[in-house]
Amino acid sequence: MVNPFQEFRAYNHTSPRELPLDRILAHRDRTLQCLLESHQALVEEERKQLVWVVERGALSRAYAMAVETLQGIDFTVEDLEDVCLELDTDGTMTSLGAPSGLFISAMCNHVQSYDICLNLRAFTRRWPFLGFRLPRGRRLRLEGDTGDFVGALLEGGEVLVSGNAGNYAGVGMKDGLLHIRHSTGKYTGEGMRGGILRVNGRINSLGKAKTGTIYEGKHQMFPTESETGRPAHQPRRK
Repeated sequence: MVNPFQEFRAYNHTSPRELPLDRILAHRDRTLQCLLESHQALVEEERKQLVWVVERGALSRAYAMAVETLQGIDFTVEDLEDVCLELDTDGTMTSLGAPSGLFISAMCNHVQSYDICLNLRAFTRRWPFLGFRLPRGRRLRLEGDTGDFVGALLEGGEVLVSGNAGNYAGVGMKDGLLHIRHSTGKYTGEGMRGGILRVNGRINSLGKAKTGTIYEGKHQMFPTESETGRPAHQPRRK
């Protein structure tokens, strides 16, 4: 009679099993550490400015450095979420958290994914400048309320906010779509140069937009009737 278990004689049940998950977690930890070090380098550099002022030169400088510090780091959307969780409890951020917001935006603009979702309800902080310079072909979905300057200088991408937005939503946006499901604060669309800014709820006040289109619900708030020759809802200017 043939032993039906003959083929299993050589099996050593005590042999250690290789766990790919351990390697994956170790790699993820290393990536997170590299990203946090890059963020820290940005914050330390920006802290040299005694007063961090939100103006074009400072934004360009901080964003350019954020992009530079990310060079050579291969990261995913999951790594982006890990960074946000770490920064949410980090006490090293500068005034308004602007550099941190720009760092998160730089990650969104360079991560190897074109459809990104961040659950802001999981965080206590409301970083400004989320969606900063999001390029065409990328979509950023922000679940919950956002801080100030969401969608600033938007460059053709889509930023979708499921909650409320702070002040200066869509400031200086060039192209693309900024869609806010609830309400916005003051100076909405300030310096807007193109694209569509759609607010389902109430706009506290409009900024001085140059071009582009702004909606409050179904009403077109900018351009006005005098600017287009067509009926438009009267906007509330700042």
